[in-house]
Amino acid sequence: MIALLAVILLSQAQPAQPPDEESRAAIEAMNRARVTFEYGDYAQASKLLAALLEAGRFESLQMRAEAYRLLGLSLFYQGRKGEAYSAFLEYLYINPDAELDPFYVPPAAISFFAQVKKEAEPRLAPLRAQKRAEQDAQKKAAAEEAERRRQRELEEEQRRLQKISPSIERRVVQHEFWVTMMPFGLGQLQNGDRKLGIFLATSQLIAGAASAGSALLIEQLRDNATGRFDDHGPGSTPYKTATRLNVVKWVGAGLFYALWAGGAIHAAINFKGEEQLPDRLLQQGQGR
Repeated sequence: MIALLAVILLSQAQPAQPPDEESRAAIEAMNRARVTFEYGDYAQASKLLAALLEAGRFESLQMRAEAYRLLGLSLFYQGRKGEAYSAFLEYLYINPDAELDPFYVPPAAISFFAQVKKEAEPRLAPLRAQKRAEQDAQKKAAAEEAERRRQRELEEEQRRLQKISPSIERRVVQHEFWVTMMPFGLGQLQNGDRKLGIFLATSQLIAGAASAGSALLIEQLRDNATGRFDDHGPGSTPYKTATRLNVVKWVGAGLFYALWAGGAIHAAINFKGEEQLPDRLLQQGQGR
């Protein structure tokens, strides 16, 4: 008791130390008490631990709980069970789910501790529930903070990738349906079928030219005075030539309109409202 009072008086007489120095001093005092306990000097260990607990300078709540655990065991080993009971009770108030390790603690001490825990259960149950609620809240807060940190890192990574990635122009061409009804393969060219469009354009141009050219030649073969075709004389007469050209005219016209109709139907069936063109890489400084 005298040693305890001396330690308390000395701690009060000493000037206030910075927080870091106080923490180091508390850790060193705790280490001395633990070493003393492990060497079996339970009387001295209990004095050191009592003084340390009285001063109340602990780095963490876990260290304070450890001090009460060692104090309870030191007092129990000295036969001071009443004081050991109080120390163990304080230990349980800090950690309601605490257990003693049977590998290091003898059965008598474990049995005594279990008795203390059983008798204090009505007071420990609310503390245990509160402690678990605090742990759940801490886990939730930690999970939310981890999620916020992950989102920040993801946003930073996206910004970094945007800075180093090239500028790409997405190009989309809108198509008009009325173009599918036009001749000369315009509907196929709009739909992207260039080969068929060129084929239809060439074929319709040839057929239309043949029909129109034949019609012009027929009119040139007509007699201006009578408006008729001369059919007199041997060999090919204007009438016979006009007859053959008339066949070419109608065949060419029929082929022209057939190709037009077929191309329009094909273009309408394969019509695409829009076309995605290849992306274009923009040069630095060029707008999107």
